[in-house]
Amino acid sequence: MTMSKASSKIKLGLYLHIPYCLKKCDYCAFTSYPGKGVPHQYLSALKKEINRASEVFDLKNCPVDTIYFGGGTPSLMTPDD
Repeated sequence: MTMSKASSKIKLGLYLHIPYCLKKCDYCAFTSYPGKGVPHQYLSALKKEINRASEVFDLKNCPVDTIYFGGGTPSLMTPDD
């Protein structure tokens, strides 16, 4: 099987770690930092990382099938984020 045929069957899963939460839960094993929100610098770096990944993966032949936001409390992000 050629690489192009193999890659056409691959679907990617994307995990976005948002390590910020209002408080650290006792049971949480994720790396997370308590605070009031998600720092703009972190989101900016995350966007750059997504852009870099899109240059590496052939997203036309390997579409992103699943996106998971986790690690802390992603709902701390605002709609503008």
